[in-house]
Amino acid sequence: MKMTGRIITFALVLCINTFYILFYYHRDGFVSWLEIIGLPIMVSLAWFFGKQYDRAKYFSEKDTLTEVYNRRIIEPFFQKITAISDRNKQKVAILLVDVDNFKTINDQLGHQKGDELLKFLAKTLQESVRKSDIVARWGGDEFILFCSNIKNSENLEEIIGRIHSRLKNNPVPGNELNISIGTSIYPNEGTNLDALLRMADKKMYNMKIKHLAE
Repeated sequence: MKMTGRIITFALVLCINTFYILFYYHRDGFVSWLEIIGLPIMVSLAWFFGKQYDRAKYFSEKDTLTEVYNRRIIEPFFQKITAISDRNKQKVAILLVDVDNFKTINDQLGHQKGDELLKFLAKTLQESVRKSDIVARWGGDEFILFCSNIKNSENLEEIIGRIHSRLKNNPVPGNELNISIGTSIYPNEGTNLDALLRMADKKMYNMKIKHLAE
């Protein structure tokens, strides 16, 4: 959780109250004990209210279970990352990730174990991409990734390979976590988010059918 709200409110209140103390000292030659006692109280309150802002902002952007971004940030981030990519003449990869047979996992192991697997998957996805890339929970057992500066298909396959490799460290013994991944590339396969998601979803569905046939 970022501390932007706490830092700004703390600094603002501290500066304002310090200014008033210095002003009254310069004018009257002394500082009221109320001013001295009030300063730590005011900055403490500022820190508290700043923390509430930080918490509200955090939970407006993050999924409470997996602690990755939620779907609210997807459209704004897509606009931002594609604008940067256009300026730098780069490509962006969109990865749509879905857990195979997640309902069966929940039915057999219980929802608590299912939640543990989702948290593990979210952590795995974050560790498999760069810090500048974005991992978000699309909904249920689906996640979406935005990976910038993708140079070619081999570069994309490296990311997918890292994800599958890291998934072998499953925290739930005896239960293999299988996923299907669909991809699309901006701007090659679409210039808007809906088109790119449809393309990725179609590829993910085909991958899921392939897994069921194996």
